[in-house]
Amino acid sequence: MDILLSETEQNLLTLLEELTKHQDWIQDSSLSENLNLSVKELQEHLLKLEQLFPNLLIRSAKEGIQLQFEVRNSLDPRIAIFEQSEIYSFLNCLFFKEEQSLDQICQDLMISGERVQEIIQHLNTKLPQHCGISIQPSPLNMMGAEEDIRSFYLDYFSQSYSFLDWPFPSISEEYLTDLIQLFLNIQQVSLNLSSLRQIKYTLAINMERFKRKHFIENPTPLLTSHYSSLMQIPQFEQDIKKLAKKLHFEPTKEALEQLFSNPIKSLQSTNNPNNGALGDIHHIQKSYRLLSQILEELAKEFHLQIENREELIWLLHYTAQSDFFHLLSNQSLDKQKSQILNNYQAEFPKLFEVSQHKFQSYLTEMGLENKSIKLQELVYTFSIQGQRILVQLLQKLPKIRVLVISHLDSHHAQNLIDTLTHYGNNLYLFDSWEESTISFSILNQIPHDIVITTFPVSNCPKPIICSRNLSTAELFHHLHLLGSQIHKERLA
Repeated sequence: MDILLSETEQNLLTLLEELTKHQDWIQDSSLSENLNLSVKELQEHLLKLEQLFPNLLIRSAKEGIQLQFEVRNSLDPRIAIFEQSEIYSFLNCLFFKEEQSLDQICQDLMISGERVQEIIQHLNTKLPQHCGISIQPSPLNMMGAEEDIRSFYLDYFSQSYSFLDWPFPSISEEYLTDLIQLFLNIQQVSLNLSSLRQIKYTLAINMERFKRKHFIENPTPLLTSHYSSLMQIPQFEQDIKKLAKKLHFEPTKEALEQLFSNPIKSLQSTNNPNNGALGDIHHIQKSYRLLSQILEELAKEFHLQIENREELIWLLHYTAQSDFFHLLSNQSLDKQKSQILNNYQAEFPKLFEVSQHKFQSYLTEMGLENKSIKLQELVYTFSIQGQRILVQLLQKLPKIRVLVISHLDSHHAQNLIDTLTHYGNNLYLFDSWEESTISFSILNQIPHDIVITTFPVSNCPKPIICSRNLSTAELFHHLHLLGSQIHKERLA
């Protein structure tokens, strides 16, 4: 969806994403280089961000640039930029108020007719190529296959609104959730947060389009495959009629097929991964053998216990064989997964390098299309859905040794240790200094990674924290910053 933004909006999005990534100060030169902007252009974009977001606190100093911590952690850069984008506001208006005149659209968006024409022209250079759809100016309408239009808007709403927002004011989220849950319960299907949200968005989009007489030919049913038999259940029939009345539609077979139609083509989904696997028996056996071998090799090389081995093999098989393993997929989720993987890759570079290589070989040997997104899905499935794989690697790292030295007494040192242990007992191993003497020479020889003292020490050969003026929370914060850096170096 980023491609629909103007060049300036794309630059602002990239800048905001960079600022939210970093806790520390970022040098102007480093930031401008990463973003391929001159220092002057960078300053102009920073000023633009401050104009668009008055509550955004961007600190500029000799140390560089930094986004206020609280803001950084509560801000979704994509949604923030999308909300400010005239292009996205136009797409929103087009969905809910199609066939309005250009004058009405201009009034709703409070922009000129010339600007609306520019937006339509901009979108018509992007949408046909990437989504197979276009915008008809008069009467104002979205043109293309209905599946493509609904699929586009599924991605649009999924990316443009935060996870807890509901973008469809004329549709009750509560009643819609009840309708979906009715089908899920009767078919004994359970969904995670992400999948349920995607189905709710899908159903809401389908409902809006259906009410405006836009239909999908030969719809692929989602959750409604057994409609006829389900309607034979008296309670089910009563419940669905009640909910349909609340949602203002007639629960005919045709209506439900349209409302529950899946806009994503060639969908493959499963609740029980080992039931009805994709491919003929020889293909499945080969896939199982190769994946089993890969898991065995990874377990041996990294000393792992793969607790859900059988389940993981089938999850990997389905991920590789199906274009859409998840119940519903969209570009936003793919990007989020990619970011998660990038973060884990930075922490576990060796595991990701080796697993990527093995899954790449698997795709080649199975004669499957070796796309980067497919490889990403396989690595994601292995590392995230493989039970306790990453935590096992963390547990194998030596704990960070911390020496606590108090000039008051050993009891005070032990009190500090007890308190800090409460905060970080899985990462640190604490010792107190019990000897009567201490010196630079001794500090240089101790096996500890970090030293905490109750008195200042200049030019200490070890990373040191003076706790004298720090609360326990502040002390642990400083300890964690040092510990994280050491931890990162060890993982690499």
